[in-house]
Amino acid sequence: MNPRQKALSAGALVAAGVCTLLVNVLANRHYRRWDATRQQLYTLSEPTKFTLEQIERDARDVEIFIFIGAGDPLLGSVRQMLTGYQARAPKHLILRYLDPDRDRADFLRLQSELDVHVGKTEGGRILSDAQVVVRHGKRVWYVKTDDMIVMEEGDDAKVRPKVESALTGAIRAVLSTDRPRVCFTSGHGEASIDDPSKGGLSTLKNTLAKDNYGPESVELPRDASKLTGCVLIAVVAPTETFGPGQAKPIADAVAGGSSLLLVVPPYIDIEKKALRPHGLAEAAAVAGATLDDAVAIEEDPALREPGSLGLVFRAKVNPHSTTDDLRKFAEARNAEAAIPLMYARPLIRANINGIAASSLLASSNKSFALHDVAGFLAGKQEPAKGQGDRDGPLDVALAVERANKTRVVVVGSSTPFVNAVFADPSPSMTFSRTLGLLWLSWLSSRPPILDLPPKASVQIALHLTEEDLGSIGRYVLVYMPMATALLGVAVFLRRRSTEGKRLRRPAKPEEPR
Repeated sequence: MNPRQKALSAGALVAAGVCTLLVNVLANRHYRRWDATRQQLYTLSEPTKFTLEQIERDARDVEIFIFIGAGDPLLGSVRQMLTGYQARAPKHLILRYLDPDRDRADFLRLQSELDVHVGKTEGGRILSDAQVVVRHGKRVWYVKTDDMIVMEEGDDAKVRPKVESALTGAIRAVLSTDRPRVCFTSGHGEASIDDPSKGGLSTLKNTLAKDNYGPESVELPRDASKLTGCVLIAVVAPTETFGPGQAKPIADAVAGGSSLLLVVPPYIDIEKKALRPHGLAEAAAVAGATLDDAVAIEEDPALREPGSLGLVFRAKVNPHSTTDDLRKFAEARNAEAAIPLMYARPLIRANINGIAASSLLASSNKSFALHDVAGFLAGKQEPAKGQGDRDGPLDVALAVERANKTRVVVVGSSTPFVNAVFADPSPSMTFSRTLGLLWLSWLSSRPPILDLPPKASVQIALHLTEEDLGSIGRYVLVYMPMATALLGVAVFLRRRSTEGKRLRRPAKPEEPR
């Protein structure tokens, strides 16, 4: 090899080393992970990303101690999830993995420091009552196995992973320093935060509590003074009429700095065959809105629920700071940004005292506001538009930010908030409750409320009956050896029939020389 070739070879090696170094630098600065699982088990949700980015932005150190043994199948899921977490917050999210059996000295030292209780199995293995401990300063939060996985009932042993929800909820819990009061009114037949039925709000209450809110019930007009200091006042689906002056404490609280969620679906009085008066005109006026005494009827067959007479339909999601994330999420999945609503009241933007509300949800231009409820009930048939009924599109949700920075959302249907929508895992209902939680986050001026979409179930064991075991035994002990033996016999007979027989080509005659 001449000197020039040696120089070129050396230069090529140096260039390869430099390229490798640059690739590593770029990979470190632009970290990317791909989730290859079919159910996207390790793909982080937007609330989690927001929380981790906030940790880095505010430079708030969060320690996570993982007390899971190497033989525990849960360790792999937790490790994979936390790898994605640390990629989002590499400087201020500190992870420490401790096997209680192998790292006994460190584990026992942290046991008293973190107040982790332990026990032993018959085989001598150490078990802790908290598999993950999250700490920020002096605030500590414990995560157990039951918080990260849910066993599903049925013949097949399946679990539904909740690792992300448990971890992100724990991080938010230790970072939070306050519990803003969210006051749900009662005393007029409102949906109750203690009601576990389909029309109740118990799931919403639990969701708010886990995200460090302080949901409470305030009876009006008896406890009107308790509205003072509420970050958010929620009036959800009253079925009884507010008397004269009973809505004034709500309006006064908004003027004093509280935000307001006003959910007033139409309530049909069957005895009188008419809509029951709401008495909330004064409360709606703080949002520049008027509550129409009507029911929204959707006539577009592509939007109305079959067999619902147009009373159940999907409302279009209009652009707004509270709906933009949901609209982008739907567009990224080639889905329509529409929210299912049941029995919605049309709203009217009235521009009261210079307050101009923005439309959040609206029906189609084929809808109308039905005022003659008595005629509809008497006819027991498809509702028809009357002479005095308004044409669509109809606003069914409005929002406004007032001059004193308080915010108000008025909704004509309770669908996005009740237990039924939280129990339904379908995409449309997931959109509905997500939008309701986005409104609550906007009203309280806090990060998005943590309500992660459920992950798909994963089978962890296989149940076999006696019949299944017998069938497997026959395949393994009889059918498979028999098939192998038959194949061997076929090969033997084939080779024997062709043995000694060689195909010879006729020799070519020699050419004369």
